[in-house]
Amino acid sequence: MKVLLVDDEKASLLITRRMISKIPNMEIVGCFQNTKEAFHFVESNKVDIALVDINMPNENGLDFVRRVTREVKDIAILFLTGHKEYALEAYDLHVFDYILKPVTQAKLENSIQLAIEKLVFLQSAKQMEDSPKLFINTLGNLDVRGANSELVRFTSSKSVELLCYLLLKKGRAVSKWNIIEDLFGGMLPRNAVTYLNTTIYKLRNSLDPFGMRAVIVSSGESYRIETKDIYIDFIDFENNVTAYRNIQKNNLEDVLKTEKLFCGELFEERDYSWSLSEKERISELYLSLAKKTIWYLLDNGMLTAALSIAKKIIKINEFDEEANCILMRIYAARRDKVLLKRQFILYSNMLDNELSIKPGDYIIKLYNELIKTFR
Repeated sequence: MKVLLVDDEKASLLITRRMISKIPNMEIVGCFQNTKEAFHFVESNKVDIALVDINMPNENGLDFVRRVTREVKDIAILFLTGHKEYALEAYDLHVFDYILKPVTQAKLENSIQLAIEKLVFLQSAKQMEDSPKLFINTLGNLDVRGANSELVRFTSSKSVELLCYLLLKKGRAVSKWNIIEDLFGGMLPRNAVTYLNTTIYKLRNSLDPFGMRAVIVSSGESYRIETKDIYIDFIDFENNVTAYRNIQKNNLEDVLKTEKLFCGELFEERDYSWSLSEKERISELYLSLAKKTIWYLLDNGMLTAALSIAKKIIKINEFDEEANCILMRIYAARRDKVLLKRQFILYSNMLDNELSIKPGDYIIKLYNELIKTFR
């Protein structure tokens, strides 16, 4: 735990410092005799616990703590003072403890231990509050789970489709007539409205056990999904891809994590007509990232990782000439002539059998050049 000491009396500061140094796992990161310097330090440095005197010149400890708690969160404040008359005012500031001088080693240790326990509890509670309450994976097989990993059970295929539809809108409201046109086309309007209302009811009921019924929001004749407490993988994937314009050593680990998010096409086997353009767009985003990543890995001799991604690309589109060229380059770099030959033959036969065409001049030339390197 990182500890800050603020006291205008040098002797008192030295005594407190000596006592803190005897407590395990405590690191004193700053000692200040005025609040101005202490505040500047807190603004730019991590502090877990601050022990603050009250009677100080210019700005007293109470005003200092008001500033700190307004600007900086998650600091356990303990007042360490010789004046008991400020106790009520101090506790109004929600400080962790009010310790009167002179303080014993045992009392100080006990107060700090209680402060640590409370701080850990508050941080854990905040993490739980900030963490998603629903996890939706759409890249590959659709998977919807609560925070405890329990699977959300849907009672109709239409409620699943409606969820997917609203997810693609990313929180934007959609008129019920647009939903009806896209999901219930061909029905009589009156029947379609009834069917939509039933579908929304079933979707909300499926989400209800996870405390997420209210995320399906209706407003007038429009519907949307509130995404604040939901992790949605394709949105995470998109946001990350746009951040990685260039792949470098310092972001490679994050790039590889993003690449792994793509477990298959959007909604995989669910070929919803309204999702086809988005499905294609996100797949293209993945292919662009994956190919950039492979070239970086190849240039830096990371052949195993490059091979894994290249195979994944070809699984998505076995006709992708660039991906087949990359795979052949990897086999050549690994000095595996057998697999290099096999890949070229597989690609050639597939083109002949499926499309009745021959490989392009570029891949033929590349293959011949790579084969020559084995002689």
